[in-house]
Amino acid sequence: MKVKLKKFTEFSKSILPNEAKYLASLSHQIQDDEKMQILTRIIDNAVLETGFVDFDVTIDKRKYTYIKNWVDKKLEAIDVDKNIVWLLRLRQLILTDAISYEDEKEFLHFLHHYKHIDYYFQNLFELVKEYQSYLLIRMRYRDHKIVADFLQAYREHYERAIQIHEKLYNATEEITSQYTLNNKETKYWEDWLLEVFRSNTVDGKNRYQAFVLLTFMYTNYNEKLKLRSLFDEIDVFFSQGEMYSRRLLSNYYANRVLMHSKDNELQKAEYYGFLSIRQYNDDTLMYLNNLVAITLRSKKTQLAFSLLEEYKPLFDTTHNNHQKNSYVSYKVRVLTDLHKYHEAETLARLFLKHNKTEVFNHRWHHFFTSYINVLVIQEKYAEVLKLTKKFNLKEREIERKRKSNYVPNISWSISLSRYMEGEINSSKLLEEIKEPIQGIEATDNQKLLMTQVIDKLSNNLPEAFLYLKSHMQL
Repeated sequence: MKVKLKKFTEFSKSILPNEAKYLASLSHQIQDDEKMQILTRIIDNAVLETGFVDFDVTIDKRKYTYIKNWVDKKLEAIDVDKNIVWLLRLRQLILTDAISYEDEKEFLHFLHHYKHIDYYFQNLFELVKEYQSYLLIRMRYRDHKIVADFLQAYREHYERAIQIHEKLYNATEEITSQYTLNNKETKYWEDWLLEVFRSNTVDGKNRYQAFVLLTFMYTNYNEKLKLRSLFDEIDVFFSQGEMYSRRLLSNYYANRVLMHSKDNELQKAEYYGFLSIRQYNDDTLMYLNNLVAITLRSKKTQLAFSLLEEYKPLFDTTHNNHQKNSYVSYKVRVLTDLHKYHEAETLARLFLKHNKTEVFNHRWHHFFTSYINVLVIQEKYAEVLKLTKKFNLKEREIERKRKSNYVPNISWSISLSRYMEGEINSSKLLEEIKEPIQGIEATDNQKLLMTQVIDKLSNNLPEAFLYLKSHMQL
């Protein structure tokens, strides 16, 4: 049976919530009632977190075509990534003396009517300087005046943008260092970063970088309310058409996934996770991995499997080894949860065989947690010990214990395997499984994860791990 308005329905389902809110602010431009009805339905469906209301098939299809073109035109006009593609193309044409009359006419018209500092303002200003030389050497003084007036009008803005850019780099060094090493005090950056983020006289690229650094900072200091307020603030900016592109929206949605996940708001996290993977870009595999993690926490194993299968072509083509490792780790875990043990073990073994260096350079613990888990479930304790010896996993675990989010799942699995293979007695087993948690003040999230690990290992040796649970007062 042919589905009516199939293409338009697919188009409408691609519209993101913040795009819909921006389109709603322009809806007064639509005068025709039926066209307005179509646009309203697009907007309402886009902001709904669940459900979808079908379109009226009795309305003339030409009006659907009109609205689709209108929506595309409005979003393209504010898309900062389309703007930079245009600027980079012009730069290449100018540097190679290949710019056409039509391109020059469009560019000069753009400069003459330029009114506000946009996202890629720094790139624009530098291109105009290149163009100024291009015009002067050809003695085109009339066109040169438009360019010279632009440079004079915006020179102070450019110099300020460069100063902010350099200062943001210094902030980035300190804040990311605090995030990875927890070795710096960075709170003094907050007021300045907020000022940059909120200023509509600062170029959008600098503003968005300030936003990213603030999210790092609030995460570092575990300031949940400030982080949530920051996300709500940029949500308004996006809905007003500021700093907009689908790439940036995807990044924003992916960051909300992490925030809601940390607050255990799994339904919200899943909602934003699906929004984050609507468009393919270099970060989509990372966003997918984050979404799969949420679905697994929500016990939606089959959904996780479907997502991994759907995005396998992206895994096959990416060069991001960190995300490839995460993808395989999650797939091994999902196959294990689906009782496809042989398939899970084979995937892990072959991936490790062909990507050993990459595994140990990128989240080795994530990978081996999944790999060892499927071996323990199959009671292949000798294989666990073989991996442990070959890759020095005990020594690596001692080093990893220093991390604030440490959960001794691998250490416990190794101790269990040593006992089951007769390498240690029950007293030594109890001593070994207590040792990794000595001196750890576990967070609520760590306690939850430890409980889940203990419950799994209890299937293999109930007495020891129930004792451990009692010892930890979980």
